Amino acid sequence: MALPNQPLPVLRFAGIIAGNDAMLAAARQHLSQWYGPIDDQSEIIDFNFTAYYEDQMGTGLLRQWVRFATLCQPQLLAKCKLETNKAEVLLAGQFPGAAQRPINIDPGYVSRTKVILATTKDHSHRVYLGEGIFAEVTLHWTATGWAPWPWTYADYRTPTAQEFFLRCRDAYVKQLPAAAGAL
Repeated sequence: MALPNQPLPVLRFAGIIAGNDAMLAAARQHLSQWYGPIDDQSEIIDFNFTAYYEDQMGTGLLRQWVRFATLCQPQLLAKCKLETNKAEVLLAGQFPGAAQRPINIDPGYVSRTKVILATTKDHSHRVYLGEGIFAEVTLHWTATGWAPWPWTYADYRTPTAQEFFLRCRDAYVKQLPAAAGAL
């Protein structure tokens, strides 16, 4: 019989989609108050991969990922998604007259072998975590780096995302010995 083990801590990140640079900055500032310092961020790219968000957010959207300095426990992912949903509502109040939903924030985490993304949408490849939140393995680690699955969103396949998540994994592997020793 296998015995349950305490999971290793993971590296928390957030993906942000917003209508402009000021909205991205407001989201970064808000998230750092909740989750601690942001110690890396991707370059900002145009979010032109899908029209899915246009009805609520408009066009000309921007995409950025941010990484938080402090590791966390993976079981906090559902709570993080509920918090980022709340953050979206709070941040919308800072931009009156903007789109119905000016900012989208999706939290996730990086381990040595996978990038996990939280979502409120169920699908065949997603696992229910609780409180209406699901998790998806978005990228997986191979001998050549991060690899997508058939369901991986197009923006997570870009060189910008690949470079960011490679830096995340490198930072995580460096932090892990000290964090694992504290367990």
